[in-house]
Amino acid sequence: MNIASGIDAAGSAVGQIAYFTTKEFDKSLSRAFLGGGQLHKKAIKVKAILGSLRDPNPFVGIPVTKHGENRIKNAVKYDLGDGWRLITQQTDKTCLFLFVGDHEDADKWLDRQKGMKPAVRDLRTVLVPGSGQQVVHANDFRADHHDMPVVERLDTEAMDHVLDGLPRSVARKLEALDARSTTTDLESLVAEIPHAQKAELVHAVFNLLLSGNYEGAQAHVDLSMGRIGLLEDVDEAEMLEVADGEDIRRLRIGSPEYEAWLASFEKRSSWYEWFLYLHPEQEKVVKADYSGVSQLSGVSGSGKTCVAVRRALRLAEAPDSRVLLLTLNRSLAGLLGQLVDAACTNDTVRGRIEVTSFFELAQRLLNQFEPHNDRHYVDVTWKSGEHVDLVFREYYRQWLNNDSAKVLLPLQKSMTARGVSGEAYLCEEFDWIRSAVTPDSRSSYLSLERKGRKFPIAADRRSDILRGLDGWEQKMRDVGVVDYLGLTSALARHLKDIQPLYTNILVDEAQDFGTTEIRVIRRLVEPGSNDIFLCGDIAQTILPKHRSLPEAGVSSVTRERIQKNYRNSREILKAAYEVLSNNLNDEMFDSDDLEILDPQFANFSGSVPMALAAGTLEEEIAYARAYAATALQNDAKTVCVAFAGFSGRDVKGFAEKCGVTALDGAYDPSSDRLVFCDLEQTKGYEFDTLIILNCRNGVLPPHDAPEEEAYRASCKLYVAMTRAKRELILSFNGEASPWVAEVTDTIGTALWSEFEILDPALLQGIPELLPEIEPDREIDDVGKLTGLQFLYTAHGLSSSLEAQDKLIELVDGRGLRAAGSLRRRKWQNMRSLITDLVESRRHDLQFGPNVAAELRRLTRILS
Repeated sequence: MNIASGIDAAGSAVGQIAYFTTKEFDKSLSRAFLGGGQLHKKAIKVKAILGSLRDPNPFVGIPVTKHGENRIKNAVKYDLGDGWRLITQQTDKTCLFLFVGDHEDADKWLDRQKGMKPAVRDLRTVLVPGSGQQVVHANDFRADHHDMPVVERLDTEAMDHVLDGLPRSVARKLEALDARSTTTDLESLVAEIPHAQKAELVHAVFNLLLSGNYEGAQAHVDLSMGRIGLLEDVDEAEMLEVADGEDIRRLRIGSPEYEAWLASFEKRSSWYEWFLYLHPEQEKVVKADYSGVSQLSGVSGSGKTCVAVRRALRLAEAPDSRVLLLTLNRSLAGLLGQLVDAACTNDTVRGRIEVTSFFELAQRLLNQFEPHNDRHYVDVTWKSGEHVDLVFREYYRQWLNNDSAKVLLPLQKSMTARGVSGEAYLCEEFDWIRSAVTPDSRSSYLSLERKGRKFPIAADRRSDILRGLDGWEQKMRDVGVVDYLGLTSALARHLKDIQPLYTNILVDEAQDFGTTEIRVIRRLVEPGSNDIFLCGDIAQTILPKHRSLPEAGVSSVTRERIQKNYRNSREILKAAYEVLSNNLNDEMFDSDDLEILDPQFANFSGSVPMALAAGTLEEEIAYARAYAATALQNDAKTVCVAFAGFSGRDVKGFAEKCGVTALDGAYDPSSDRLVFCDLEQTKGYEFDTLIILNCRNGVLPPHDAPEEEAYRASCKLYVAMTRAKRELILSFNGEASPWVAEVTDTIGTALWSEFEILDPALLQGIPELLPEIEPDREIDDVGKLTGLQFLYTAHGLSSSLEAQDKLIELVDGRGLRAAGSLRRRKWQNMRSLITDLVESRRHDLQFGPNVAAELRRLTRILS
């Protein structure tokens, strides 16, 4: 029915029309607005219709297309000019806005949505989806869960209802269809069903099951069984009581929400799609009022970030509000800022919201407390342009004639003998200490339970670590640089001076905030209703920190949970969650606040994640870039190439070399369609296609980290894997990571060369790691290092304590020969030592036979 036909001769509406909009309509209209030019003009025309819904006939002057439409019952198509169509569904009670686009896009959309119906379940709108999508499979890769017959995805009563009355031969074949069957397979069976209505139901249910839309298939059955009813059949009196659902929203004409919705279209950005149609469980948390601190635990992909942003917007509507939306790193803070800008159409409300990272917040507060030190609180030194990672290496390895880290040498030797990188581990230990205790109470570290840290450290060695931490902080002050926890510690000295600046604080990725940071947050807001909102997922914990809400002064926390994953295909989430669950640490289950949640799968399926092998990492990168270009030419809007085993500093430099954008807070998916990043920086983002490189043994898990703490790296991999919405590739060279090998029942394996052509022009090397050899020294290889210098490099890892002691004592940088003899007693560098040991056995007595044999195996350093 055309709305115009619901108008009497005097131009008055016959009955009250209820207007609804759908998620797909909002997306299509937003794309038109963002398209500019003629697209924008068509969008303006549609917006004028939406703004005229108070009128008896808002479609006046917009002609209906000449050809009817039977793919969707009661569909009415309007001609917007130049082949553009506005598709609606109209009855004498309702009008739904479904889609806007050019003729080709509209036709494809109608093909996919054949049989779509708006319905109501328990007075909440439900979209019974169309079943016209053609299910095909691009390759033969399958996962173990694909072998389950799709009919088993329905409840037993629903299964019996669909198969009831069918010829037994047809029913048996339908029962045998699994997730790798196609629409063509199904249609050959449906052709054998004599009753048209039954054939339509079977086709709709099974085609949706084949495409992975289990909820949609169940909705078709529920409608057929009378468990839910059509929207058009709702009584006019009850229509006002119908609540919004996940895919259909009522337009309440004249309400502030309606006016804001209209105004938002021309202000939307490419990020706005994140905020369309929150699920009711998400919206409940957005609108809730809590007596004090509240915490949302949510699985990856559950929309925690969207909930935090929408909640911040709601709280900022109060005239006297001052809302802080906070996260840990600056890249994610940049994303949050863009999301707030995209979602907020009221400049006054936007002005009440501050979005920042804890690093930037701490910098600003310290500039108030210590204005004379403002240049010290940056992570790239203002004196030399060095990154803080390189400054720490200078400190720890005692370069530049600075031996303040010498106190850590006994621990360094112990860890090296056990195959653990002392440099990386003690850097993390410094972070753990500063996240646990304030600077004036560090002595408590000597007896503190090191929760989350598995490498045992005796009390006397803990004293060495505290002296080493003092040395590191002095080094940072000397060169004018600070690491993240150094900034937190500096701010903690002023804890009593911090005054409440905000009425509400919302923290995204709260699992990465340590006790010290939460203490600061507690001081920044007065206790009261809705004061602090924390949202996070303990499974995404990637930083070694002490975290205790009670110790931070936060108590009586109201807890909320969201377990449904809305981002990832079932195939991606299943593979990612298996990687995580195979490596979970018991302490994560015993967390005092955040909890491990089993995710509920999103309602769609996609391609099987792939593990692809190449000859070298350089080849991996070239294949990935070629594959990304192909994906972007097809359906992918965004592609991310993530590098395992490299830091953000390493990847950023390589991205600049390749002319590719490095992921940071300025990332815009509409312009930066391909990005490079390290695993950690993927957090908070999402991409149509994600390729993770260097997933080889020795990198995942890291070969130089304690085996007992490998779970943290698995959390990092899990976080990165769940950034992929529809396509995930794990790339490796040499031997694949055991974490990948353990989940081969959920992923496919092949060679890169089977999927992509290697372009020699894309062979541009690999990211550069921090230098192993002190810069500005006339040393060009590790063979020229002293024994002590060598033991700090990756080549010295796993050297026995006896070998380390001999190398430190006898390879001293000067060398010494016995008086009146050519025989050496000491060596100038590692090359001269190894050469002598390989050429003869005359020095075995000096080193001992076992150590001499161990050192001979170091001949690789001469290559």
